[in-house]
Amino acid sequence: MSYQKKSKDNLFAHLRQNVKDSNNGLKIMVCESSTFRRIYPIMIASTLVLDMLFDFIMLEYVILVALFILDSITETMNTAVEEACDSITTDYDWHIKRSKDIASAAVYITHLCYITAAVFFAIAHAVNFEWWSALIPA
Repeated sequence: MSYQKKSKDNLFAHLRQNVKDSNNGLKIMVCESSTFRRIYPIMIASTLVLDMLFDFIMLEYVILVALFILDSITETMNTAVEEACDSITTDYDWHIKRSKDIASAAVYITHLCYITAAVFFAIAHAVNFEWWSALIPA
């Protein structure tokens, strides 16, 4: 499959092609990414269980959804870096390993942020600590 750059003269044709390319990328992520198939269902299920146990408030849901979206973005960028590196060479290369490790670190950090937030919210509810009341000035 060859990739041909489309002319940007026709704005609507260009936008339509961008949407097609983005949908193709999303399909690749959902079908081929192990994180999308394995880790995200666990993250969603565990969040729903914690909500059933501790009754999260809307602000906590908004924060968790934002972190989930950020995690999805970093996972997508990590996959793009891995695909680009693998297209250059599949032989061991120290620079490619570093690039993949750095991209993977971004995913790891966002996973930790999501887990930390979910656990913090659960513990705050368990000990009746209304952390959000500190956001409202007295």
